[in-house]
Amino acid sequence: MPSLPLEPVTTLTGAHGDGAILAARFAHTGEYVVTCGRDRSFALWNARRGACVKKYTGGHSREVRDASCARDGSKIATCGGDRGVFLWDVATGASVRRWSGHEGEGGVNAVELCGAGDSACASAGYDASVKMWDTRSNSAMPMQTIHARTGVAFGDSVTSLSVDAEGYRIACGCVDGVSRVVDLRNGKCHMDVIGAPVTSVRYSNDRRYLLVGCLTSRVATLDAKTGDSLATYRGHHSERSKTECAWTPDDAHVVSGSEDGRVLFWDVVTAEIAAELPAHDPKSVVTAIDFAPTRYAASAESLMVTSGTDGVARVWSSAAQPG
Repeated sequence: MPSLPLEPVTTLTGAHGDGAILAARFAHTGEYVVTCGRDRSFALWNARRGACVKKYTGGHSREVRDASCARDGSKIATCGGDRGVFLWDVATGASVRRWSGHEGEGGVNAVELCGAGDSACASAGYDASVKMWDTRSNSAMPMQTIHARTGVAFGDSVTSLSVDAEGYRIACGCVDGVSRVVDLRNGKCHMDVIGAPVTSVRYSNDRRYLLVGCLTSRVATLDAKTGDSLATYRGHHSERSKTECAWTPDDAHVVSGSEDGRVLFWDVVTAEIAAELPAHDPKSVVTAIDFAPTRYAASAESLMVTSGTDGVARVWSSAAQPG
């Protein structure tokens, strides 16, 4: 069983100036990390060496809020404050798709490539909607929109999403304090009232459970099918800013960022704090947490990346690093 990733590997800094890094995502090989900046760019890094491989600019006119890497490593999807959802060619740096359809001034909060061969892309918007895009089509319009007019009445901005392995069930977090799971095959929507703005949702790696983070400094695990609440985790600070929660690769611990630069780990069963990591400046918000797929990590090593409003992203390992 991998131990917790508490050892620093490298710091990813310089590509976004002094501005906040709003998201950090591992590629599916675990070899690279993508960071999203307030400076309207995103960057690709070597996760172990900390070298910036490429910086991508010229697409978004406002901050880049999220990214998702294709399984074959050839494409990256991004979204941002300009309401745009882009699909990029990794090698050339060219934007091969620009999808439009989200309304209002709030932009798009989250994006995830999904489905067989990453044939679809889901995006979550400030306009209280989730949209599905066809990555194989040249159409700039969504192939499906999930909102009040189609039977799923999000009451406010959709902050986050997590798609199951088949690409049919989408978990959505919303500012209205409700976690929803939408089944695209039958149009059914399961709702769980959390009671506070939801900032993060994540399926467990076995897809049996759902992790939900909200603004009352609370993280909860739910049964993904029934919505039954299983455990609640406290100890971090999340009252004003969007933070993320995640599962360790073995689903033995849940993890959350905090508004004071810390990353906390809890035992998933006992809900006791297993470790506290001072990952970023104490005055900064930990904006994102992601883990490398275990099938690509060396031996039983666990790799984690965090990002913060202090303008840096950091890679952490469960294995002691050479001095």
